[in-house]
Amino acid sequence: MTHGLEWPSLTVQFFPSVKKLADGQKVGAIGGTSKSVAEQHEFLIGTHTTGEQNYLMVGTVNLPEGDTVVDEEVQTVEDGPNKKQKTESNDQNPVITPVTNYNQEKSELGGHTPTSNLVGKIEIKMKIPHSGEVNRARFMPQNHFVVATRGPGDEAYVWDLSKHESFTNDTTPTPQLVLTGHTGEGYGMAWCGVPGEENAGRLATCSEDKTVMIWDVKAALAEGKNGKVVSPTATLKYHTDVVEDVDWHNMDANMVGSCGDDRCVCLWDVRNGSNEKPVHVVEKAHGGDVNSLEFHPMNEFLVATGGSDGVVKLWDMRNLKSPLQTLKGHTADVYSVHWSPFNESILASCSADRRIALWDLSRIGAEQSPEDAEDGPPELLFLHGGHTSKVSDFSWNTNYEWCLASVSEDNVLQVWSPSEDVYCEEDDDDEGGDNEKEDPGMKPRTEILGDDELE
Repeated sequence: MTHGLEWPSLTVQFFPSVKKLADGQKVGAIGGTSKSVAEQHEFLIGTHTTGEQNYLMVGTVNLPEGDTVVDEEVQTVEDGPNKKQKTESNDQNPVITPVTNYNQEKSELGGHTPTSNLVGKIEIKMKIPHSGEVNRARFMPQNHFVVATRGPGDEAYVWDLSKHESFTNDTTPTPQLVLTGHTGEGYGMAWCGVPGEENAGRLATCSEDKTVMIWDVKAALAEGKNGKVVSPTATLKYHTDVVEDVDWHNMDANMVGSCGDDRCVCLWDVRNGSNEKPVHVVEKAHGGDVNSLEFHPMNEFLVATGGSDGVVKLWDMRNLKSPLQTLKGHTADVYSVHWSPFNESILASCSADRRIALWDLSRIGAEQSPEDAEDGPPELLFLHGGHTSKVSDFSWNTNYEWCLASVSEDNVLQVWSPSEDVYCEEDDDDEGGDNEKEDPGMKPRTEILGDDELE
């Protein structure tokens, strides 16, 4: 599904909340009525305008139960609660409704069962005035109403969505907290998601000022005062250039990772406080700026990085002398890497080459035919070629396996999934044991689309 936004978004993140829909009415959370025809998934985006008011926004997309809608163009006038929605069809962007519209070139499903006009609908449900463009927006794992944002200034902001109107004529930004301490713009930001009440509200940010800052916003939020200024609990200094990204370890509440334009990857023990050196440093981790870093959600020792050298690297934190694996498939800077929430071996990355790559680490080293080798290494499971401009950010849907959302610089939001043929293996236990069977290690993979095919 391709959705035209009024302004481009630099950020996107699926919320974990899902509602079932039936006959045009919401009927409760999952586990309720059995009459539902669609599931409503919420996502978080922002605007990057040219001289106009910017907004932090919450949107919804309706997906069929058990399937994903892709490659349908929906344009929405996002001007308030009475916005009008229209679906346009032309030779370049046909509106697809057949059940089995399979795109052989992209290995993606291009249609859905038209059981209800709910399916495929995208709406903006909340618009909160924001100071400058929204560089990044991320919700707190322990409380999804709490969202942290970065803009073009030095400050970071924390918002409690439950305290804001869905739409307002007042364009004055009123965040609950203003985090002051950085002296430059930034993008990277991560909440501590380790279970435990003591970890709720811990936030890490990074900046062009070459620092990583640690914040504890729980107590300040409890005061309930809008615009309260909060100072960092620690400032981590080692990087010698812009710090591009930061992530919090998923199992160790004291470990934070950072990466930057100095080509370094740093691992920090936040208990050491300010001005202490990182516990581990990887110098020259990439052949260019290191733009993204993410710890594995299930493997405590694995971390992925993406760089301006166009590659994704995997690192074992027990031995950081050299990367565990280098993944090659992009043709330009890699901007973001995100692990699948469902599959331990699946990693995704987005790039300035307009592609989002899905990698299957279980296929590393698998044998290939010469024809398959021309499309990339065996671990390159899939390349999403739907965007026609640089991809700014993407997010896995934590409630809908193999479903992702992505945003690009040309005002486009896409919600998509590869065809099941891409990731499902043949059942080798079926009848016909004497028949030749496909190597179970070789899953089907999409072709790499050229520019002419995209057009």
